[in-house]
Amino acid sequence: MARRRKKKNSFKSIIDFAVLVILLVIIIFLMQKFIIPLILEKRVPKIEETKEEIELTPPSDVVGEEQIVLYFADGNAQYLVPEYRKIKIVEGIAKQAIIELIKGPSSSELYPTIPSTTRVNGLYIGDGIAYIDLSSEVIKNHPGGSTGELLTVYSIVMTLTSFPEINKVQILVDGNSGETLVGHVDTSIPLERDESWLKK
Repeated sequence: MARRRKKKNSFKSIIDFAVLVILLVIIIFLMQKFIIPLILEKRVPKIEETKEEIELTPPSDVVGEEQIVLYFADGNAQYLVPEYRKIKIVEGIAKQAIIELIKGPSSSELYPTIPSTTRVNGLYIGDGIAYIDLSSEVIKNHPGGSTGELLTVYSIVMTLTSFPEINKVQILVDGNSGETLVGHVDTSIPLERDESWLKK
């Protein structure tokens, strides 16, 4: 009789233990399914909300603008006149300034100094000297004349020496430094800024 009771008590303990394990499993499941996500939801924003906030925030690397000065011929094609222009800040802004110079003036009272077909092959700055390499159209399509050539050369020199890091300018054509562009101005050496070409 005592043996049967002992066996019965042992079976009951096993059932109690099994019920306890099942209850623990249910509790852990409920916590993982409902309670823990609820706590996390209060502490951490949803991914969708975070994404929306990021999209609404303006980018920190917005490209700004910089004012540059370009030099064009006056109405009589005798002197150079500065024209101020705002362009986007880019790497190699001195090169971009010459590209803008080739595009020509915004003012109808000024005239271009470089043939519009001219391309900028490259620009390198070293020891305060800007080496500007232009395509051969600067020679082929140039209207000629000593004053015209001087205005071309010094519009480039004046524009580039407006940048503080540039003191002199060496003009190259397709990588070569020739004696002149069209026969009148010595371009075989770096040229300095000459404000006598500015219209008073």
